[in-house]
Amino acid sequence: MRFPVRNMHLKNRGLVIIGVVILAFILGYAFRNVTSGVQAKPDSRSPLEMTAEEKSGVRTVYVCSMSCIPPMEEPGKCPVCGMELIPMLVGDKEEQDAPKLVLGDDAIKRAEVRIHPVERKFVSAEIRMFGQIEYDPAHMSYVSAFMPGVIDRVYVKRAGQTVRWHDRLFDLYSSDLYFTQQELVSVMKTIPSFLAFQAKTPYAARKALIQSRSTGEGPKADSPEYKEAMEKLASIRHKLRILGLPKADIDELMKLGEPTGIASVYATKAGVVIEQNAYEGTFVNTGTPIFTIGDPRYVWARLDAYESDFSWLRMGQEVEFETDAYPGVAFTGKIVFIDPAFDPNKRTFKIGALYPDKERKLRPNMLVRAKVHAELTADGKVRTDLTRDDQAPLVIPASAPLITGERAVVYVAAPGENITFEGREVVLGRKAKDYYLVREGLEEGELVVVNGNFKLDSAMQILAKPSMMDSHRADAESDHRP
Repeated sequence: MRFPVRNMHLKNRGLVIIGVVILAFILGYAFRNVTSGVQAKPDSRSPLEMTAEEKSGVRTVYVCSMSCIPPMEEPGKCPVCGMELIPMLVGDKEEQDAPKLVLGDDAIKRAEVRIHPVERKFVSAEIRMFGQIEYDPAHMSYVSAFMPGVIDRVYVKRAGQTVRWHDRLFDLYSSDLYFTQQELVSVMKTIPSFLAFQAKTPYAARKALIQSRSTGEGPKADSPEYKEAMEKLASIRHKLRILGLPKADIDELMKLGEPTGIASVYATKAGVVIEQNAYEGTFVNTGTPIFTIGDPRYVWARLDAYESDFSWLRMGQEVEFETDAYPGVAFTGKIVFIDPAFDPNKRTFKIGALYPDKERKLRPNMLVRAKVHAELTADGKVRTDLTRDDQAPLVIPASAPLITGERAVVYVAAPGENITFEGREVVLGRKAKDYYLVREGLEEGELVVVNGNFKLDSAMQILAKPSMMDSHRADAESDHRP
């Protein structure tokens, strides 16, 4: 009894499934006919009823700014993100391969597109650098030992002391100097007239001179012996000068008439003692540095500049720098040195900005922050007072180009009843604050998009037009270039 009932249920279920499949097939076939009928419906309007845009093949489509859906024929909101669809004019199939886009006034306002003309003018760039204060090496003096010997006495005992010109720094005893002085005294004894320089017995020397003349002792002034003695005396004086003994000390030695072997070393310039290596009883050799003196009235800022800023800097430019020791105070110097070599590790180079510190505010090793304002000409040189106005470069705002690695793209606007935006690849120069210098690709007076260029490029992709941001297109173009 149970088996017939079960077979009946299976038979009814199979009939239901077959009926559903047949109904779905009929509905799908009917829907396809209705849709194809709508798409195949021809435009029954006459050419007189069509607008000028429709005659030229240009029509209006509505696109989503987020690219959620394909372009629509009717206005409204995006069913995915809910944003208002943007109206956009599209051309015929012949313009599909050109990176151009036609927008009406309403679409431009919705997309917030702003344009700016390409200008020819000088723009200023601000170059920032960091460094520290140092004494100007052109106004520094280095005192070293001019002969081997022992430091006998030190007069300037500490670094940081201020010295004047010809202040005595230290005394040096040298055996070489002693023997040379002894030769000088020996030659003087053969010439009685030079005994008058002796400070101890001036009258006796004069008396001996008179007696030598009356008795005929000693060489006469016109004799060969006298001339030979004078030449030897001059030679020894020159030797002492070479050893580093000043002329005043040599005259003092001839007045004293006795060799001492001690020479005093004096400051050759006024300034502040930076380094002091003089210690009594210390042996020094020829050329050993003992004192370093710097002029505090002349300091310079030693700055590190990046390699990318090399073209913006030149000799004579003004540099403004600040230090934490004087907040809010700006010091102005001039570039007097540009390092010809780059640091291979930091990829920087040194700049020297001289500052005449008459008030002596700055001290060595103070950290400073500096900046330079520079302008470039069309050929990439720094502007000077001799630069003409017609040498100004072409510039565009920094927000205009879309930079993708090695390429830079701008959208150029062609004004008319409906503005046409064309994507164009350009070659840019240096960036000067809010502007880019243009080397190739644009002419003066052309209009470029400075706001909304990303939206325009997105619209190109939505309409299946070649986007200027497409790397595949860039590669294809580069393959065809010679």
